[in-house]
Amino acid sequence: MHLTRSTARTTTTKAAAAAHERSASEPCHPALARLEGTVRALRAWSCCRCGGAAGSSSSSSSGYGLELLEAVLAALGETLATPRAAAALHDAGDGAPDAFLALADAYGTFGAAMLAARQSTADARAGARRGDGAAAAASARARRRTGKELRHLAAAVRPASRRAAAVPGSADATGDEVIGAVAEATVAAAEASAVIFSRCAAMSPDGSAVSSHKWLARLGVAPATSKVAPQMAASALERLEELEDCIAGLESGSEKVFRRLLQARVLLLNIRNPL
Repeated sequence: MHLTRSTARTTTTKAAAAAHERSASEPCHPALARLEGTVRALRAWSCCRCGGAAGSSSSSSSGYGLELLEAVLAALGETLATPRAAAALHDAGDGAPDAFLALADAYGTFGAAMLAARQSTADARAGARRGDGAAAAASARARRRTGKELRHLAAAVRPASRRAAAVPGSADATGDEVIGAVAEATVAAAEASAVIFSRCAAMSPDGSAVSSHKWLARLGVAPATSKVAPQMAASALERLEELEDCIAGLESGSEKVFRRLLQARVLLLNIRNPL
């Protein structure tokens, strides 16, 4: 994380210096202004411990983070489509396309993990409906495996932003501003992705049997028994249904981010290697 934060500070300083040197007759392009604004919002979310409104769950918080990340990538796509960005980035380093490819691969894995989590939640809901504590316990084990995979994924994406580092400056302040903004968006996307994956991992019980039992108890399911009280089953079904809906939303959000990442990479490659 040290290199990531260092890169973020460098790109921020470069963009700020370029903005200071830019003359009043050449204001910031609207697309670049939107990119800078969305990056600030994403960074603010990433740095917030709760990641959203007070009392929000890990899943709903991560869903909001995905929305902010998609907004950054959408603004980045608009910026990359401008002639100013094409001129500034034509001879820049090749780190950003590699970073976006690494992030796209990560979101492919994340989408598959969310699909598995949704299936295990559906299995838990079926077990709660039948009063089957054993089925709910099996679902908890599956969710635990998904959580472990997501924690590994979070650790893997943190270095991705390093690929955006060491890009050469352009011949003018405006070009430096564009290069700095793109690099910072890449850093922010990688850092936010690590936060999203970590918070989604927190939806699952950890590896201890005690924690797994507590997780099931919060759903109103007793893992060691074959039956649960009707009122407990109703509560478990309601909670599991809400969780399943949240996971479905995360699946949808991750797919949108995945497509935006691929789009950004294609735009950058087209700038570097025009037809």
